[in-house]
Amino acid sequence: MDMLFRNLKYFLKEGFSNLARNRLMTIASITSVMAAMLILGLFLVIILNVNSLTNQVESQLELKAFLKDNISEQEVSQIGNEIKTIPGVTSVVFESKEEALQKFKQQLGDKSYLAEGLEKDNPLPQSYIIKVKDAGLMKDISNEIKQINGVDKVSYGQDVVDKLLGIIKIIRIVGLSIILILFIISIVIISNTIKLGVFARRREINIMKYIGATDWFIRWPFLIEGVVLGLVGALLSVALLVLIYGYVLDIINNKLIVFQLLPLEKIVGDILVYFSLIGAMIGALGSGLSIKRFLNV
Repeated sequence: MDMLFRNLKYFLKEGFSNLARNRLMTIASITSVMAAMLILGLFLVIILNVNSLTNQVESQLELKAFLKDNISEQEVSQIGNEIKTIPGVTSVVFESKEEALQKFKQQLGDKSYLAEGLEKDNPLPQSYIIKVKDAGLMKDISNEIKQINGVDKVSYGQDVVDKLLGIIKIIRIVGLSIILILFIISIVIISNTIKLGVFARRREINIMKYIGATDWFIRWPFLIEGVVLGLVGALLSVALLVLIYGYVLDIINNKLIVFQLLPLEKIVGDILVYFSLIGAMIGALGSGLSIKRFLNV
């Protein structure tokens, strides 16, 4: 146990000493990683808000199954029960002819008088209003409902849903692609920074190899150096991201009514955890890549 603590103390001391010896490159590396991860964070925030928007829109999307006029109450009830058994359906609400007429009058607003007299011979059909858990299922669920006896037609705004799903898919693909590119760039930045320190100490590394030091004994101080660089850059980028997002949040949420950005407290915790892990991972990978060839003595 004493040996373990002595080794850990040595690794930490050497790792921080390497950072102190290369102050300018350390600052340059942290700044570069911070900038890359700040952009990465902005796209991550965009994706989180796109997912939130998707959930909001999907919760409002609904199918409407119009029923035939010449069916009994028992058949109406049976249709509702069949719809409820379809996978992906989250709620089924019956709308009578009278309720449909009342909604129609509300939609007319000041011109509701145009619907007067329709109570005696109501032309609007009874229907079921159906909500689903995923907008991508609407087409399949619609086709399945159409096969039920007693259903006249199903409406859900197919063109709008298809366009919405297409836009969301593009945003997600572009966002994830940019995040992957920035992740790789951050690894290269840290790798090049640590490589300078390794190169300056190549003779020392060779001597340690010759006297029997293991690869991992030599590697640990550089891994610690890389993890520190990644973590510091990540935490600084989180601080800047919080300031930027908080400012944008106040502007947008005060002007938009239809869609609201996620509250700051809902993303800060997740981003802090994710960025700390990503920063440490980037640092470790960059360090591992930079020292690998110097260990092949």
